[in-house]
Amino acid sequence: MKWLLVTLLAASSAMDWYRQANSLFAEGKYAEAEVAIENALKLDPKLVPALTLKAKFAMGFSQFDTARECLLQAADLAPESPYVQFLLGFFYYVDNDFSKALEPLGKALELEPGNSRAMFYLAMTKEGLGQGREAIPLYEETLRLESAQGQPQVDTLVAYARLMYVLGDLAKSEELAAAALKLDVDSRDVQYEMGRLLYEKRDYPAAIAHGERSLALPGVGTTDRQIHFLLARAYRRAGDMQRAEEHLQKFRASGASLRR
Repeated sequence: MKWLLVTLLAASSAMDWYRQANSLFAEGKYAEAEVAIENALKLDPKLVPALTLKAKFAMGFSQFDTARECLLQAADLAPESPYVQFLLGFFYYVDNDFSKALEPLGKALELEPGNSRAMFYLAMTKEGLGQGREAIPLYEETLRLESAQGQPQVDTLVAYARLMYVLGDLAKSEELAAAALKLDVDSRDVQYEMGRLLYEKRDYPAAIAHGERSLALPGVGTTDRQIHFLLARAYRRAGDMQRAEEHLQKFRASGASLRR
């Protein structure tokens, strides 16, 4: 078998293996993709695209030490690559190391000023550092860039709406949530945000409708626990104590979790 591996490696270049790995990764064939990535890096340990793909693979499987190592190596090899700098900043953001995320995300924007994703994660990084007010112009610029590119993103609108909710600007939060709802009426996050905004406006039947819709939709952002809490309060305010108690019990039975 060893001679076969050597023969196969010799027959393909590192870039060939990388391209194969990228295709397999996109198809969800992760085991095969991992083998192809390793083959590419055996032939060329400094192949930056293979390093970034390995980092993305590692992040997907919560192998953060591996992802960090690959991205730091890629950043050393290609310091002027906006994509590498963005991935490094994104990694630090996902790893909740917000102070370290600032520099690579900022550099990604210096290298590519129109990078809306870098701008978006820089805004959320500022939030993570407790600098919500400083995040506002970054969210505004993200929305401007996305609009100019013809690619408005629901997650940008939702994140900005949540910030405005926290800061007490409910009118702006509702404006953003309504825009997100137009983009994706089947977003669990958007339905939940509209639900809690309508609760604050004391429109409890509408809050219930959005909350129930949110609960029925799939998603990995807003948790069932959050929705049950909203519905427990809304049903109680609407005078339906039985439904309120049902959701309150489900809220208590669910474990607390963090949401990014």
